[in-house]
Amino acid sequence: MSAPNWGNFRLAPSGEHGAAPRSIHSREGIGDRLRAAAFAEIQAREAFLWAADTFEDAPVNLRTAWRGLAAAEDRHLGWLLARMKELGIEITEKPVSDSLWHSLMSCKTAQTFAVYIANAEERGRLAGVRFCQAMAQVDPETSRIFGRIAEEEVEHIALAFRYFPRENSLPEASV
Repeated sequence: MSAPNWGNFRLAPSGEHGAAPRSIHSREGIGDRLRAAAFAEIQAREAFLWAADTFEDAPVNLRTAWRGLAAAEDRHLGWLLARMKELGIEITEKPVSDSLWHSLMSCKTAQTFAVYIANAEERGRLAGVRFCQAMAQVDPETSRIFGRIAEEEVEHIALAFRYFPRENSLPEASV
């Protein structure tokens, strides 16, 4: 499958990651984290839609839930992009990696997709919690956005393990 239209994001060369983020205590570093999170949200949105349309082995209720998660990811993307605009952060300033998308596209079953994306969302949730805490004094509004997204990701992560409980590769306390 070809990659979706990633909008104004500038991609790093295939197989490469973007440059390391700058200090979280700088406007540029906050922008780096907003940009990376926004691109993760758009990749997740597109992946949930793809999975809902692709995996016939997924129960109908799970495919419906994935479409709902795509809408939630789109909402998160909107919050992040709006904050970037408020701060005057350019989406194209630094390249982002689409390796998450390629990894998700390699999933062959609903189960492998569900577990893979749940683990990716858990990594993103943990990063969001760290960003929320680190930015609380520097940029309370961005901190609040990261905290709110991290809270909502808990339910996204739990969904996979409601359908595939034996595949829970996350620590029990994380979900």
